[in-house]
Amino acid sequence: MRIFPAELEERAFRHARVREWKDAGLVSAQTAANIGAEIGEAPARAAWPLRVVLFGFSGLCLSACIGLFTIGIRDRTAIGVWCLVWAVIAVAAGETLIRALKAYRQGAEEALAAAAVVLCAFGAERLFGGAGRSWDFSTELFSFALAAASALAYARYGYRLAAIGVAVGLGVLVSSSSGSVNAARVELAALYAALLAAVTFWPDLPRRARVRLEIARFFLALSVPLCLNLRLERIAGGYAYGGGLDAFAAATLAAIVLIPAAVLAWGVSSRARALIWAGGIGFLIALCSVKPYLGIARNSWDPAVLGAALIAAALILKRWLDAAPAGRRGAYSSQELAGDRGGGALGLLAGVVAAAPGTAPSGPDVPRGQGGNFGGGGASGAF
Repeated sequence: MRIFPAELEERAFRHARVREWKDAGLVSAQTAANIGAEIGEAPARAAWPLRVVLFGFSGLCLSACIGLFTIGIRDRTAIGVWCLVWAVIAVAAGETLIRALKAYRQGAEEALAAAAVVLCAFGAERLFGGAGRSWDFSTELFSFALAAASALAYARYGYRLAAIGVAVGLGVLVSSSSGSVNAARVELAALYAALLAAVTFWPDLPRRARVRLEIARFFLALSVPLCLNLRLERIAGGYAYGGGLDAFAAATLAAIVLIPAAVLAWGVSSRARALIWAGGIGFLIALCSVKPYLGIARNSWDPAVLGAALIAAALILKRWLDAAPAGRRGAYSSQELAGDRGGGALGLLAGVVAAAPGTAPSGPDVPRGQGGNFGGGGASGAF
């Protein structure tokens, strides 16, 4: 089923690990080169900035071609047929690139596979939805087709985004078929928890597949408490929520705090970076949701208080790690393995924030007339 040979994917995985070791300073450049020579030739793959550019350019070209052939068509059946035809064309073009040009994670073939998934879902909805069908049926049909097409794309190509597409499609399917909003939240959270368990504990899953699915684990672990958060849309607001805290709201408030804490503890114990990030971000969102849940008005100094608390927690954690022998507690340390290598992504973020203007730049003044005092066909200031 998989178009890429297992031996090629294993070589790509091992070369990626060697690059990470070299970047972390665990091995020298010469040692990394020797290990790479023993592994075998690394499959050619584009760097992620180029992959993003090729992905966007290929998607834009395909969208333009589809729009050229379908412009002016209003019939649902005709649009659905055209979408399925273009899905087949996209798959054929992607398979040709992979087989003829040995494309592996180059961006263009990934865009074609993603476009085929979306076209299949939209084409199925156009063909079998509508025409007297309810909106819920069309949504369920689209989400089911999206999940099925994404599953096939992952089984065929092993793309990480395809795994997330399966979760999104199943999530929309569950939420659209549920009877009530509260039931949909609980069912969606249970679904994502089951998918997280399946991705984590699936037997005989190769290590490269587990590493590839780390982004799916992050998405699922973060989505479980988000689905239960009743005040998620009010986090950015500056007003009090007037609703009461009933039993269901109290239960979800406890859940959105305890679940991220459990995920964070799970990630620390298993040394899973995706779970640590998901638990930390989820716990931070939970802290920002307490006031909307309780109907308490926000203050202008709330962000400053939260920032000070985070700084204090970071300092306490650093001192706790540094107090251990050799500054390490198990697999964790506050020291950079490769020494001081600059701020990395945080330095880039700080540079962007520092370069951003505090206020919008002022433009030229708007021209203002003089009330007709200069004449103009007998007009005057009192006109």
